[in-house]
Amino acid sequence: MSKTPLFSLSAEEDGRSLGTVYSTSSKTLRVFGAAYMRDPKTRGEITLKNPEGRAVASFDVWQDRWSETAETFE
Repeated sequence: MSKTPLFSLSAEEDGRSLGTVYSTSSKTLRVFGAAYMRDPKTRGEITLKNPEGRAVASFDVWQDRWSETAETFE
């Protein structure tokens, strides 16, 4: 089993987990997540997490962009 650090992208709707996607590239997950959230049928929210599992960004559908968490800047 590989010990490569993986970023994750988690989707939720009404507090219910819709699933998680993993990648070694946070950029890949950001592109994938933005496309997913731009689909008019998509509901809920997505959160990008670093390999340690801490949230680093979420996609803001109203501004059509990623919003970094406060911890990202620390």
